[in-house]
Amino acid sequence: MDYLVDSVKSSQGMAMVKDLVDSIDITPEMIKKTVEEVGESPEKLRAILNLWFVPRFKPSFVPAQHHRPSASPGDVEFLGLTRRAQTPTPRRMFDIETGNLVDNWPAIGARGQYCMLSHRWKGEEIQLGDIKEARRKDLERAKAGITPNGGSDVEIIMRQCKLDIKEQQEVIEKLHKVAEPNKPFSLAELLEKRLTSKSVDGTFGWAKREDEQARTMLRFAEMERKVFTSVINQVHQSVDEKMQGLRPAQQDSSTDGINAANGVVNEAAKKASAAKKTLDEARSRFNSSQSDIQYFQQHPRLRDSLDEMVTRLQRWKSAIKLENSISEASKIFKNKLFQYRERRYLWTDTCCIDKPNFGELSDSLSLMGDWYADAEFTLVQLDTSFNEADALKDWRRFEAEEANQPWEESFANIENFHTIGNHKPEWSDRAWTLQELVMSKTTFYVNSLWTPLSRPVESLGYFYHLIPFIEIYTSGDCHNLYRALPSMPNKLGGYWANLKVGHILEGLHSSAELDGIAFLKHIDGDPSSDSSETAAIKAAQEMIILLDGLGVRIPKDLEVETATSEIAQAVYLAAADLCRPEGNPQGQTLLADFINTCKDRPAKEEVADETESLEEQQEKLIQHAINFVLQCLVAETKSLVLNDREYIAKFGQVEQLAGWQSGMARTGFSAQSVLEVSGKRTATVETDRAYALMGVLGVRFTTFSAEGYPKALARLLDEVIITHNDVSVFNWSGMDMGSPIRGRSMYPAAHTAFGNQEDRGRRYNLILSADVQGKMEEVMRTYHGVINILQNAIEVVKDKKRKDLPFSWIDQIIKLLQSNGFQKLKPEMESVGKIIRYVIKNCVQEVPPSTATAAPATEEEKAPSRLSLPSLSKTSTMSTLSDSLPSLPSPPISLSSLTSWGSSSTAQEKEKESPGNGGSTKKGSRFGLSKGLGIKAPSFGTSKKIAEPTVQTPPPVQSPVSPEPTSSNVPPSSITRKPTWVDFDENISTYLQSPEEERPKRRETLPEEVKTIDLDVASMSESDHSTTHVNPGDDHSTISPNPIIVNNSGIEGLFDIQRVVVTMIDAEKLRRQVSKAVSPRQKISGWCSISTGFSRVVTSFSCEKSILERQLDVIQTIEATVLCEQDKSEGEKRSAKLLKTLKVTKRTVENVAEEGASQAGKVVSNNTTGGGQAGDKNGDEAEGAENEDSDNTEEERLVSRMIEFIQEPSLKLVAGEWVLARFSGTPGANWLLCHLELGSSPSVFYGHRIATGEIDFTSSTPEPGLVNAWQTYMNRKKRKMCYILDKYLESRKFGKQGEEKRQTGTTLAMQGVNTAMKGVEGYTPGLPRLPSWSKEGGGEQPVQEENGDDGSDDEENVFGKILNQSKLAALAFRDYTVLAVVEKLFEMRASHLDKTLSARVLKRTPIALRSAVENLSDNRSLMPAMFHSSTRVHMF
Repeated sequence: MDYLVDSVKSSQGMAMVKDLVDSIDITPEMIKKTVEEVGESPEKLRAILNLWFVPRFKPSFVPAQHHRPSASPGDVEFLGLTRRAQTPTPRRMFDIETGNLVDNWPAIGARGQYCMLSHRWKGEEIQLGDIKEARRKDLERAKAGITPNGGSDVEIIMRQCKLDIKEQQEVIEKLHKVAEPNKPFSLAELLEKRLTSKSVDGTFGWAKREDEQARTMLRFAEMERKVFTSVINQVHQSVDEKMQGLRPAQQDSSTDGINAANGVVNEAAKKASAAKKTLDEARSRFNSSQSDIQYFQQHPRLRDSLDEMVTRLQRWKSAIKLENSISEASKIFKNKLFQYRERRYLWTDTCCIDKPNFGELSDSLSLMGDWYADAEFTLVQLDTSFNEADALKDWRRFEAEEANQPWEESFANIENFHTIGNHKPEWSDRAWTLQELVMSKTTFYVNSLWTPLSRPVESLGYFYHLIPFIEIYTSGDCHNLYRALPSMPNKLGGYWANLKVGHILEGLHSSAELDGIAFLKHIDGDPSSDSSETAAIKAAQEMIILLDGLGVRIPKDLEVETATSEIAQAVYLAAADLCRPEGNPQGQTLLADFINTCKDRPAKEEVADETESLEEQQEKLIQHAINFVLQCLVAETKSLVLNDREYIAKFGQVEQLAGWQSGMARTGFSAQSVLEVSGKRTATVETDRAYALMGVLGVRFTTFSAEGYPKALARLLDEVIITHNDVSVFNWSGMDMGSPIRGRSMYPAAHTAFGNQEDRGRRYNLILSADVQGKMEEVMRTYHGVINILQNAIEVVKDKKRKDLPFSWIDQIIKLLQSNGFQKLKPEMESVGKIIRYVIKNCVQEVPPSTATAAPATEEEKAPSRLSLPSLSKTSTMSTLSDSLPSLPSPPISLSSLTSWGSSSTAQEKEKESPGNGGSTKKGSRFGLSKGLGIKAPSFGTSKKIAEPTVQTPPPVQSPVSPEPTSSNVPPSSITRKPTWVDFDENISTYLQSPEEERPKRRETLPEEVKTIDLDVASMSESDHSTTHVNPGDDHSTISPNPIIVNNSGIEGLFDIQRVVVTMIDAEKLRRQVSKAVSPRQKISGWCSISTGFSRVVTSFSCEKSILERQLDVIQTIEATVLCEQDKSEGEKRSAKLLKTLKVTKRTVENVAEEGASQAGKVVSNNTTGGGQAGDKNGDEAEGAENEDSDNTEEERLVSRMIEFIQEPSLKLVAGEWVLARFSGTPGANWLLCHLELGSSPSVFYGHRIATGEIDFTSSTPEPGLVNAWQTYMNRKKRKMCYILDKYLESRKFGKQGEEKRQTGTTLAMQGVNTAMKGVEGYTPGLPRLPSWSKEGGGEQPVQEENGDDGSDDEENVFGKILNQSKLAALAFRDYTVLAVVEKLFEMRASHLDKTLSARVLKRTPIALRSAVENLSDNRSLMPAMFHSSTRVHMF
């Protein structure tokens, strides 16, 4: 691009550009002039060159060809040869078969597989130290002979937990005797008393904190209401002045916004009231439990012993969980479709990590996400919510089991899989369970009683997560030979059940192949499962077992990018083994049986290729067969898998992760979406909220819980930036969410900053925007209704097939729309719209087509000839000729010599003018009198050249000559009918001309024919454009294309910098807070408005005292120089000087065609009366009312000053201010507020982010001055369209007058012909001699013959009459021709105005406001657009 710029600036470059633009309408001089005007700005030059040199043709592409996925060895990509780096496997896991904890990295891979347990920790869980301690104690007891040695680790820990509970029971009993020697001992009563008192005490403390927080939030809401109310009043005051009458006078324009602000306060008051009520209830229970609380305070040892008993009961419950999880995992491995391995393990986070070993703990937390991703499946226990009071129930269960009494839980927390969403399990709210769910291949669920929550789709086993990837692979297989067989249905769903292949799978045995699946598995599901779903899964199981028997080994760690190549590789390798005798004998037999089972099969000739061997052709046939099975598998299971994942995403609260729902991704999501999801989750250890996201975000770093949550989150986001360049980590909001870490002002302090906290600033902006938009929409609805009426009227007037239009109605409608504003027009829209609709519906009178059959023309008729009177039959009547005249062709009139708008003659016109068609270049012959007076209706009124049929003159009929036409001689088609609208013309004209106060009454008197017309007023008033709010995080990438540097001092990158006008709300209060601050780093919060010159948002902020103090000084300067009008010594205000350069001068010279129309109007006015008053109007002066907008308002001048301030070209002059910034080249990056300073080098700036509420310009409020300019623009557009309609109407009026002149000329010509025919009756010798003419006496006079014998007086009289009537006809045709030209000129003028409507309307709007006004008119958002791009900023 720099080369192009340099080339343009040099003479040699100009020559190069000339060669480039030979094919387009751009001259080198134009390029050179543009470059000089643009200057040295590379960005503007680049934009101009891109616009100029973009190709003006659409390239043709070769149609995409669908290739089958299976391929020859040369086409298969062996990506598997370069193996990925293997993730370290867990160090210790439980062996499912033995129940022992295997240390030192169990064998995983070809000989072993494992699953994971996901659960909600409930109090004290069994840990590795407990298992080691239980082993030691069991060994000691065995040595002492107390208990036999042996058993699995699970059994050992279970025995130890029971012994610990009994031991603690004895201790509590002794302590109770000391405390209350005379009272019988009951451990259950003591536990209940202790758990109740502890719960009451904890609830009372929690309720006090919630009450204090709710009252604080209420106070803040009241303060914000006060601030926001003042903002609303200011906006309404400025906007309402420019939108007078948009709402009823009795309605307060600020009521809605204030009520909304009151709604925020009322909501906070309700929360405060509920918190107060909860506190009162907690205080009451606390007071009633004082005796128990004091009892345990007096006996601390008994209290501590009871607490220890609760801990030991929790460990015993954890041991039961461990035992049940191993048992359930074993059932899943055996009963579901998983490949056979020698060893199978279970990993649980409770006792498979040595937590005291910080190195191992840190590694485990970093690798845990990868472990879940590599596991075969994850077993999820959806237990009840944690409640310490459950220890009492656990104790009673322990007592029953020790007494060998049956114990049954009262009920299960979840009945079946499809009711999980109704119960909202606590598992879905935990931080660690997010990656446990998202990164797992497939999940199995159990309830609190360890009852499986089964569904049929889980029986797919390890193929569950492969189905979406197989669908990617098979989607390109459009040429599968099996799929193309005639017997195949259009859809493969349900086809497999008809093959009956179950019997061929009975011969498979697990001993034959260790990797094989032994047999068909039982399909589990709750009773509500659909039978068709079960049948589909059964068919899918058969296909999976068949594929496994054929040796198809699809990798389990597929990704979207590698799915096609890796599956193709697996299919090729399986086909290659099946072709070789030593490869897979069992699979060969299975393949043969399957092919024989198919009803139809492709022939080998279909894949015959002379360049391939028979073995390669056989491989292709096998690949087609395997691919066909994969297609059937996808057809049966795809919808089931997607529906299942969608439901899991809903109750698992990961709906924002669309890639996971589709099954295409388990990692690689945008950081913003992951952080937003995690913001809803909680963790026992605060730092775990950051550590739990390492797997999902694809990062790793060492953990250190003592660093604190903000530091842990900052390190997590650092790794995301370094690893992925994902700038969505900066898309957070919240004035109290700024990170306290030095150099990390770009980061938040908590996950809740990512869209999950209640941002009241966002709500207030929506209220402000909705209020102003509501007012604008009222004007917009009326505006679009008026424009719709004008457009319909223009279409009616332009349609030349419509006859007898009520021109007076349209004239009156134009005056009504021009002279009234939108407020006054709103009640008239329906009535005026119905009047136009009536005209559209009824004023249609097309010229009926001629029914005469055209006789073939003879050679004599084709040749040009003079008028031969004897050839005219004496019986030809004038009525017969008159009937044929309107459809006869007339010569076209070319306007190319009269106006610059004239178009070249069409091929049809040229053909008519050619000698072969009887045309002539002489003036006299243009009327076609030599061909039977063929006069054609003018075609000037149509914008398109339409070929009209040529109807020849009917052959002469032998009948007596009729002296004069009578009504009986006129055919029915030519009888003049009275238009239907004439009967109530006076009624409608009175309504349209009536004063405003009388119109309501006149509307009631409108004719029923108009009132009953069906008119959709809502559709009339709808805008053609709808508001579109772009959410960058949905469809745009958040990966920055530019490098981002992260170090201990901050973050450096390329930013777009937008200068803004910041206005502090209650600046005096902020100054008082600044003066009272004790440290420059003290945080001060407040509210401010941010304006881009076009729109503004209101947001809360929080920053250090030093930054706020400098900004307050900047704001004071801006208010004095920009926001306030200043008196200039030279007598001219600054805004006026700016607008003087922006305003476009008014045109005073009109186009040549318009001048021609004016001159033609003068000519016509000498020959006609009425209808020509428009011919002398001149351009925009005819609009009349436009002069009232010549002076810009104070708001427009204010906006212009703001735009001049914002468009400061030197960014160094902006340093020291608050600006908007976002990462360059990243559509998904949000705008953020920061303090900009000069850096240590000229090319680098320093910045510090200001913590604010959400800054969203899609819900911004337009500047009042812009709203005023927008309304002025709409008024101008309305008047301009009225002007266009008036021009079309004048064109029709001239056309109507021209038609009358044509009819007059035709009548005169017919009379002349009739006279001639009468004069020659009985005269047979020959043609009479025409009299000679002389020009003596200044005029043409007939020369009398000296010898009167050669003629008679009768002959002279006949020819004199003919001559006079011919002269009158010629004058009529002359006027008709002039009127036709004028008609065309007015029509072309109106068409030209119609095409340039927007440009003409905008020409008097300040240039800086034009784009914004158009955006408002199109109902689009006003996003920041005047920014400095790609500025290097170091954010501290």
